[in-house]
Amino acid sequence: MVSPRKPRHLVVITLVLLGLILGAAGLVQAKLGKEVMEAKAQMAAYKVFKQKCLACHDNIADPERPGKTRDGWTIVVKYMDDHYVNLNDQEAGQIIGLLYAIRKGEEKEPG
Repeated sequence: MVSPRKPRHLVVITLVLLGLILGAAGLVQAKLGKEVMEAKAQMAAYKVFKQKCLACHDNIADPERPGKTRDGWTIVVKYMDDHYVNLNDQEAGQIIGLLYAIRKGEEKEPG
């Protein structure tokens, strides 16, 4: 004779496994969604960089100079804003983030 508890246990185990599978699928989807949002943000930052910086600068590649910290890029962008281009805070932040990401800056301390 089959115990009435066994089918109930199978249902519970099945539901737990289904929950784990759906939870994992949700995490994968969330990670992909985050990566898509980051790519869109970087594309928007490049658009600002192209409009504000590439009129005077040929490119940002300078293999002779090591990467800057985020603070280092902030100083450069602030200088450019004070003397040559007009940037709002959002544009400056986008350009700083883009330059830092592209030039592979190394932060010793967050800034």
